Amino acid sequence: MLQNDLTPELSPEAEVAVLARALYREGYDDQDAGHLTYRQPDDTFLAVPLEVGWNEIRASDVIRIDIDGNKLDGRWSVPPAIGLHLEYHRAHPGTDVTVHQHPRYATVWSTAGRLPGVYDQRAATLPDSDYVIYDDFQGVLEADDAVADAVAAIGKARCALLRNHGVFVVGDNMPQAYTNALTLEWRCKIAWYCEVLGSTGQVPDYGRRSIESVIASRGGYAPGMWEWAVRRELGLIGSVLD
Repeated sequence: MLQNDLTPELSPEAEVAVLARALYREGYDDQDAGHLTYRQPDDTFLAVPLEVGWNEIRASDVIRIDIDGNKLDGRWSVPPAIGLHLEYHRAHPGTDVTVHQHPRYATVWSTAGRLPGVYDQRAATLPDSDYVIYDDFQGVLEADDAVADAVAAIGKARCALLRNHGVFVVGDNMPQAYTNALTLEWRCKIAWYCEVLGSTGQVPDYGRRSIESVIASRGGYAPGMWEWAVRRELGLIGSVLD
């Protein structure tokens, strides 16, 4: 068990703000575009608002909405096209966090309509069964039938590439959502560089199975990664001279 006494306990609103800022550092930085929702015990949802960028959001900026997208609390606006997230939550009550953005490398692979290869340990933390390419993505999901079709196509996958658009990533909790989103963009980035070099040296199947098994045994995420991101965003990583 890792010691987490270096990491302060966060409010749910602060967790949302930290996740948005941490992912912004990792390439989820398409200006103020994107959505992030976090299911609460009362079946309301915390979300990033329309007006605030992921690199600047604070806990006080986070809004609360109901399952129909109506704002319940907060000073900012509900972002448009959040219906995909809410419909996904309806279909998957055990999944608490959803992330949609247009990260740099994953968006390139979504446009190519290809799932990138696995070239290193980080990329191998999720099996291919946790990925899906949604070829019929319509660009903007606002009609009920389009949203339902997208949720059905994503199914039980953890990471979806939305064709010519971006990504949809889910997690049962905050650490898992952070790990999944980080792994997706990392896999896409490393595969891009390796294929530019003409490399064919992907992680062999037995190696992938071993890595996947270790991560699964730890709850579906790498222990310590989320806590490190929290400390980094809160400025709690001290001087090297301390």
